[in-house]
Amino acid sequence: MSTIFFLGATGYIGGAILVALRERYPTVVITALVRNPAHLDKISATGAQVLQGLFEDLDLITEQSSLADIVLNAADSDTISLAQAILKGAKRRADEGKSKTVLIHTSGVAVFSDGRRDGKYDPNGRLWNDNSEQDIKDITSAKLHGQVDVPILEAGVEGYIEGYIICPAAVVGAPRGPLGGCSTSFKFIAKLLQSMGRIVYPGEGSNQFTFVDLDDTVDLFIRVFERARKGAPPGESPYARYYIATSTAVDWKTMAVVIGGALARHGKLTDSTAYSIPTSEFGPALEPLLGGSLRIQADRSKALGWTPRPVDIADYIEGDIDALLSALQ
Repeated sequence: MSTIFFLGATGYIGGAILVALRERYPTVVITALVRNPAHLDKISATGAQVLQGLFEDLDLITEQSSLADIVLNAADSDTISLAQAILKGAKRRADEGKSKTVLIHTSGVAVFSDGRRDGKYDPNGRLWNDNSEQDIKDITSAKLHGQVDVPILEAGVEGYIEGYIICPAAVVGAPRGPLGGCSTSFKFIAKLLQSMGRIVYPGEGSNQFTFVDLDDTVDLFIRVFERARKGAPPGESPYARYYIATSTAVDWKTMAVVIGGALARHGKLTDSTAYSIPTSEFGPALEPLLGGSLRIQADRSKALGWTPRPVDIADYIEGDIDALLSALQ
């Protein structure tokens, strides 16, 4: 496997993965789709070949997906048309009698949310484990990110792709990609608090989300990439190639206080007091995301030798504050 079609090269996670792949596998030919012409030179400087295009250029994505040995999508977890274009290219490749496409897709742990909307943690809620095939089979298209995960898993069952799905928690840490940037999770929460005008958390705020270090996330991608290059064992279930990247659970109240406090210290919020509000005040689109909890284990990932470090978000937010403030401009 010597060619990769790469989506997400300009992103916070994708850029870091691209740099790591170029450093470790300099002879592998990587073609990176780049949407903004202003970013072409920086991506090209990594040694990747650049192809200007949009995620809406579905015929182009289908064509490139049919040509590459590996498609690595670190760009978009939710757009079904993009996933369908990739799968269409993989099917075309299979129909032409070429080697099976390896697809490494980036999902997100919100797919495992317990569905609560009250901001309360349930210690007896379901514990999802990436090493349980039944847990992965129980992902449905009705779940956030599931509308893309499920077709990829089904394509693996049909047999025209060898699919690997990596499902990171909220990724934090110093940027490693060619365009820099900051944690998209920190940015999401910071923008949410800014829009509310104060530090707020859902309900009692005991509901939990999980975090993982960027370097550790990249390390898992590299480990899965190395496994994929060797090829799946004969008869392996497509549901045995799903990997969670998680390290540390943090409750929503703590997240709001830590991130909101940093914003207040730097003049982005005028009040450093934290307030509980009903989850309904976040709006119907965010209520299920902010009101629920995650209980997840990464046993399959750890079986690859992956050992994520603990994440203290207070330390990480201070290390990321300049990039975060820049992103909020």
